[in-house]
Amino acid sequence: MKHLLWVLAFVLGGLGLAQGVRSLGMAGLVLPGPGAAYLNPAYAAFPGGLYGSDQGFQLPIGLAGLFLRPESNPLPALRGLSNLTSENSPFDGLTFYDQLTRPYEFLINPASSRAFINPNTGYPEIQINVDASGVQITDYQGNPINLDLGLGAPTGVGASKALTPAPLLRIPFSLGSNLYLDFGLFAGGFGLGLSPNDNLRQALKSGQLQPSTEYALNLAGSAQAGLSVGFGYATRLPDVPIPDLGAAKLYVGTRGEAFYGLAYLEANLSAGVQTNAQGQFDPNQPPVYRGSVFYTLPGNGNGYGARADVGVVMEAQGTTVGLGIRNALGFARWSGTELRWDGSSSNPISGQGERSSFGFVPAFFLNAATRIPLEVGELMVGGDLGYESSLFGRVGGEYSLGPARLRAGLGFDNGFRLGLGAGFVGPGFTLDTALTTHRAPVVGNTVFGIALSLGLGF
Repeated sequence: MKHLLWVLAFVLGGLGLAQGVRSLGMAGLVLPGPGAAYLNPAYAAFPGGLYGSDQGFQLPIGLAGLFLRPESNPLPALRGLSNLTSENSPFDGLTFYDQLTRPYEFLINPASSRAFINPNTGYPEIQINVDASGVQITDYQGNPINLDLGLGAPTGVGASKALTPAPLLRIPFSLGSNLYLDFGLFAGGFGLGLSPNDNLRQALKSGQLQPSTEYALNLAGSAQAGLSVGFGYATRLPDVPIPDLGAAKLYVGTRGEAFYGLAYLEANLSAGVQTNAQGQFDPNQPPVYRGSVFYTLPGNGNGYGARADVGVVMEAQGTTVGLGIRNALGFARWSGTELRWDGSSSNPISGQGERSSFGFVPAFFLNAATRIPLEVGELMVGGDLGYESSLFGRVGGEYSLGPARLRAGLGFDNGFRLGLGAGFVGPGFTLDTALTTHRAPVVGNTVFGIALSLGLGF
C-alpha cells in the first residue's frame, strides 16, 4: 500500500501548477503576472490583475468522467464485483489513466486501447511476425503499429540537472523588503517511452533482416517526488527611457531553490533478439536484455540539490515582455538502488547507485501580452514560448464586452493544442468554461475535454 501511494504521486505529477480554466480557454497560455513567478521570478514584483487572472474554484468535473464511464471506473473491481482483467470487463486502463491525470477536465473522447483489442477474444493483440521476408509488428487486423509510444517525456538527472518538476502544492510567504519564501511539494517528471532501436526501425521500413544483428525495443522512464523550499527577491528598477516608446517599467528577480528528494526513477532498458549468420532468428535463443533501472524510495536512499533562477520583465505602453531562466546553475544528487543488465542474462545485477549532476542546463520561458482598446469592448492578446525537456509555445487572446468574456488559443505542447473558452463576471460571482485538447497518451489521437470554474465574492 505504501508503494502504491508513491506510484499514484508519480502518476498525478502532471497536475503540478494546474492551469486555470481561463488559461485553458487560450490553449494553456501563461500571461504576465504574479501567477507566473515560478517560471520567471521577476513577476513576483509585477502588479497583479493587469492582464486579468484565473478566478474562482476549478471544479473537478473529471471525477464524474472517472465514475460515469465503465471503461474508467475501477469501483466495481475494488468492491469485488468484477475482475479488471476479465475479457468481459469494460474497464480500460488507458482510459482510466487519461481521465485520472486530468481531474479538472471532463474528457469527451479519452484515450482508449480498444484499437489493439481483438473483439473475438476481448484481449489486446499485438502480433510480431518474423519470416524469411523480414519482420512486421501489427495489430490483430494486420495493420502496422507505430512503436514510438509514450506517456509524458522521460527526463533524468542527466538531462534536467537540478530542475525539479513543477510543484503540486506551492505555498508562498512575503517577508517584506521585496523578499519572499515558498514551500513546495513536487511529484512529476513522469515519462515513459517505447521505441525501436535503429536496426529494428530500418527492418520495419525495408522488411529485410541483416545477419548477426540485434533487433530491440528501447524503454525509457522517469519520475521523481520530494519537498522544496525557495527564497526569492524581486523588485522594480527605475524606469528606462526608450526612444519612440517613452519610459519603460523594468522588473528583475532571482530565486534560489533547495530540495529534498523522497523518490526517484530512471530507466533505460532494451530487450531484443539477434539474428544468426544467415539473417534468421533462432527460436531457441533467449532474448538479450541491456540497460539499467535506478530507483530511490523512502528508506532506500534520498536526493538533495539546489538551483538558481533569474528573470526580467519590461512593460511599456501597455505591452509586457518577460524572460525567465530556471536552473541558471544547479546541482542534484540522488542515491538509491541500481539494477543492470549486460546482455548475458535476464537476471539483473543489483547494487548501490547514484545519479548526480552540476552545471548550466537552463529552462527558458518567454512570454508577452498587450491590451488593445476597441470601439466596442477590449481585446487582450498574448503568447509564450519555452524550452524545458522540449519546445512548447502558445498564442491566444480574450475579448471583453461588459461582463462577457470570449477566449481562443492555439499551441504546441507535447502535441497540438486548441483552446476555446467563455466567461461571465456577474455581481458577486464569476463563471468560466473552456473546451480543451491534448494528445492522447500511447495512441496519440486528439482528446477533447470540458473544464469549468466558479468564483464567489462577498
